[in-house]
Amino acid sequence: MKYTLNTYGWSGEFIGKSLTKEQTNQIESLKEDRQVDELWEIRFDIDDEMDFDIWDGDLLHINKPLHNGTAHFEVIDSAGEIVLKFGIEDIEPLDIDLDPYEVYPTENADVFFTIDENKGGYCSYDFESDEVPQVEDFSFTHTTVDTPEGFWEVIESFLFKGDDLEMYDHLDSMGKSSQVYIFKEEPVFRYNPNLCACHPDNGGDGTCQCD
Repeated sequence: MKYTLNTYGWSGEFIGKSLTKEQTNQIESLKEDRQVDELWEIRFDIDDEMDFDIWDGDLLHINKPLHNGTAHFEVIDSAGEIVLKFGIEDIEPLDIDLDPYEVYPTENADVFFTIDENKGGYCSYDFESDEVPQVEDFSFTHTTVDTPEGFWEVIESFLFKGDDLEMYDHLDSMGKSSQVYIFKEEPVFRYNPNLCACHPDNGGDGTCQCD
């Protein structure tokens, strides 16, 4: 028989896009011109006024359920009847280590990073089973999105009897919050033993008293 797994909870759309130093300066100038405190306040101005597609994530673009304890599920049979309901706390993650999604700047490129959190429906998955599905038939994998700002735990996939479920459709959700960041690589301080500690290159104020 054919079944559908509907998933609900919080989800996040993560986008990481590389920036040139010039683009970073343009965005920071726009933020100053608009006299706003946060980048999310000029997010769509960036898309409208710059030759810059904020949705084109060349570094990362994923939409995943957040692994924060809010995910819950219902299983519907081919007659449209709900045959099972359960929460993420009722099923076990697979004991495997997945590589994280890493979004970090480099010496030559900054990063424009956004996360849009939503709540409500996430996705539907269709699958077949000769028996009515039970809670213990389901499992999931999870990983993290790692950035200089911190990390987000996400659910990578759902499984039925050990097989990955393929997404069938998106469910309706509503926006919860949006965050926008620009990541820059911090300069690495290297102490020069050939200069005294008072020298500006070694973090001093230049008023050397070592002689």
